[in-house]
Amino acid sequence: MNETSYDEIFSLFNEITNSYSRNDQYFDILYDSSSSTTIRKTPSSEDITINTKISGIVARTFTGIWEEVAVDESGDIGMIKKRISKVKNKGEKIAEFESWKLNKELKPKINPLTIPIEEKVKRIREIFDYVMKYDKRIIQAQVIYLETFTERIFVNNEGCQLRQVIPRVRIGIIPIAKEENVVDYDYFIKSGEMGYEIMDLVDNQAIDGAINNSLDMLKAELPPSGKHTIILDPSMAGMIAHESFGHGLEADQILRDRSYLKQHLNTQVASDICTIYDTPSYLNEFGSYYFDDEGIRAGNNILVEKGILKNFIYDRRSASVLKAKPQGNGRRESFAHPVNPRMTNTYFGPGDYSLDEMISEIRNGVMLVHGSFGMEDPLGGGMQCSCKKAFLIQNGERAKLLKATALSGAVLDLLKNIDAVSNDPIHLDAGICGKGSEDLVPVTDGGVYVRAKNALISPG
Repeated sequence: MNETSYDEIFSLFNEITNSYSRNDQYFDILYDSSSSTTIRKTPSSEDITINTKISGIVARTFTGIWEEVAVDESGDIGMIKKRISKVKNKGEKIAEFESWKLNKELKPKINPLTIPIEEKVKRIREIFDYVMKYDKRIIQAQVIYLETFTERIFVNNEGCQLRQVIPRVRIGIIPIAKEENVVDYDYFIKSGEMGYEIMDLVDNQAIDGAINNSLDMLKAELPPSGKHTIILDPSMAGMIAHESFGHGLEADQILRDRSYLKQHLNTQVASDICTIYDTPSYLNEFGSYYFDDEGIRAGNNILVEKGILKNFIYDRRSASVLKAKPQGNGRRESFAHPVNPRMTNTYFGPGDYSLDEMISEIRNGVMLVHGSFGMEDPLGGGMQCSCKKAFLIQNGERAKLLKATALSGAVLDLLKNIDAVSNDPIHLDAGICGKGSEDLVPVTDGGVYVRAKNALISPG
């Protein structure tokens, strides 16, 4: 299929798909091709992986259960009809969803494929050398560049004919500082559905900021322990929305009775000033796309609206069972991985406070900044999240820089104690999310600043 045009692929897929009657069974077929280049520079190593490509097709039918066949690009596509059975009105049916067509190729300003690998490596080395030479207290650094191109072609026997090509680029800089016996760091990350123009965002001013933030951490103090009024920056708010809350909304967990949120649909789970979204259609973010791996158009899923839990996160199967409208959350890591309901761009929507107002009303509190670790607990509803740094708030002002801080407790208690949400623009941070430790897909999370009372914090 390397030399086959997408028109020929559509024609071939239609021929296979049309041999399966929608009246009798659901059938779809997906072509998946992804390539990636990674450059990782540290003091001890320089790892370069160039244009690693994985491609293949997967076809499936639903006849009460999913039956699926996957082959890599060198395999025999014709074998699909031999290996996936045809039935006559047998078994449980799956709901029918929108039939539509799309052929969309997202073109970056600067196509990374037109930039020689030597030039990319040179730029990463320049950034690394700049960081290492900036201050003698910088003892180590890591610079990571990742670019991916994903093409997916989807056809089903509901009439969908879809194609999308999406570039994603991410760069991260971690300067590690040491003074006497203290070692600490901060980080800088940029990402999105874009091309090599990302390097325009990594100028000396941005790099200086990352280095100076790491150096500042050497003087940071330990945070207090106990219950405090806190402000979560967008990265920490996003971590709560994704790790501690979002995983419990994935509808496969709901169907397995593995989520504490199953009983809370259409009930209050958060303060009435709180709205949380999952939006795969968000433009140009790392977790965005035009359709999911089941042909569902990317939508805007309002998970929580004014504190009320409105929706779960669905794939085709769970939406059919729960009689819901899917918003494009059926995702695969690749043709060789299963479909599951997964998050995309998950975030807190804006409120009506300014950040200055939120801080000014706090006598003693802590602002948690730069989320670094979060652990999911979809069965119990517990929360364990940490940030890279924090700020002590005293008498309505930011007073001191604090070291890593951990946030724990019950997720719903935190959400119900939210008493202010900022009116800032939405800010999202990129990541890679697994289903457990496998099935990795690109995501973002974030939102705006969120304030909550009586939150349990401790040194992280």
